[in-house]
Amino acid sequence: MNTNPYKITDLEKALLRVPKSNIPQFLEVIFLSRDYATLTSTDKDKLIVNINSINNLDPDFAISAKNNIISALKLKVKNSDRQLARAVFQNRINQLEQSKEPILEFDRLISTKFSEKLLEEIIKYEWGNVESHYKNLNEWKYIFSKISFYNDDLPEDNFDVYRAGTKEGLSWTTEGSVAKWFYNKNLKNKQTKFNNFLRLNVSKNDVLFSLNHKNESEVVLIPRIENIESVSKDYIKSIPTINSPRNKRIAKGQL
Repeated sequence: MNTNPYKITDLEKALLRVPKSNIPQFLEVIFLSRDYATLTSTDKDKLIVNINSINNLDPDFAISAKNNIISALKLKVKNSDRQLARAVFQNRINQLEQSKEPILEFDRLISTKFSEKLLEEIIKYEWGNVESHYKNLNEWKYIFSKISFYNDDLPEDNFDVYRAGTKEGLSWTTEGSVAKWFYNKNLKNKQTKFNNFLRLNVSKNDVLFSLNHKNESEVVLIPRIENIESVSKDYIKSIPTINSPRNKRIAKGQL
């Protein structure tokens, strides 16, 4: 049993082995393990199931299959009356036990004290790396409910945020031109079914956190659906059209 706490470098290596679409599940496991002492029996079972599910994402490591093989070999070692056979079986056991570690280990997880600052940094970084969050909205909401963020760089007065997509989405921007770029991108890619141009007036306290690593002036929040406004086509036209968020020069022939 390995009870050595995880270091930040260990988590970084583990995250590299997880597909982006499963990052929310990985983070959910981190928070469940952090609160292990106070979890219900149902949530404790959920934690074990989720750890095994994450480990089985790695094609080079299937923890249940590996443990079954080791158990069978140990039985052969015990029952074999031939010394050479026992040595062969034991050698294979040693190889399996020393082979690639699982992505996450239960005993190490519950032995690790994750700081709020570390978790905040991981969440922001991984949120920014995931292309689409919509399929995992419930997991993200659970994650956000378990931590507080610091937003000292946001305005004190109310301000408008914009989004191209569904009203339930959590990713917004303070720049109308960035939202328009995504809106036009969706039109170009014929992703029109849920492509709404939305505006929402919010306060600093409504925002979970802000990011600008892609130059998108992104703010992440759980919106109040009833306060969201679908803007008119004339309003959309009045917003400058940019080449891209990374290159915010006004597109040729546009406002």
